[in-house]
Amino acid sequence: MRGFVMSLSILALALVALAPPHAPAQGRGGRSPELAAQRNATEQALESIAVIERKLMVPMRDGKRMATDVYRPKDASRKYPAIFVRTPYNFNYWDVRNGAPGDMSTQLDAVKRGYAYVLMNERGHFFSEGNYDILGPPRSDGGDAISWIARQPWSNGKVGTIGRIRRISCLMLRVAA
Repeated sequence: MRGFVMSLSILALALVALAPPHAPAQGRGGRSPELAAQRNATEQALESIAVIERKLMVPMRDGKRMATDVYRPKDASRKYPAIFVRTPYNFNYWDVRNGAPGDMSTQLDAVKRGYAYVLMNERGHFFSEGNYDILGPPRSDGGDAISWIARQPWSNGKVGTIGRIRRISCLMLRVAA
């Protein structure tokens, strides 16, 4: 037994000695000047055609508020259908890893096609209030969010949802305000 422990200790020391001298805990990802330039250009294009509201706190019926970003066409003379995405993942517009804005191409595509794009964090994730429940958020959160979107002054009352970030094809639903 003593020989086994000694062999294991020698093996561990050898592995430490052979490890690279400097291994950063977290790299900068695939940052490149081209990526940063492309992301900045997409963000500028979005800013030129959209009203952007980030980290709105949308109230649910129990008083908890969900962090929400809204991207909608600047033309206030019309009302727009909305594409709604609710996610447990971080949708912060700034990509810390790459030191550039995040990929806003989906939001840009939606606004160019005449949609508002509404992105909401689920309960208990990132800036959203409340406690995350592994069995699912309260069943009322989705309905409350869709009702909130349908009541906005820029909304025409039609709200569709998507689950695939890269595709903007969705079923539009009529919501009674």
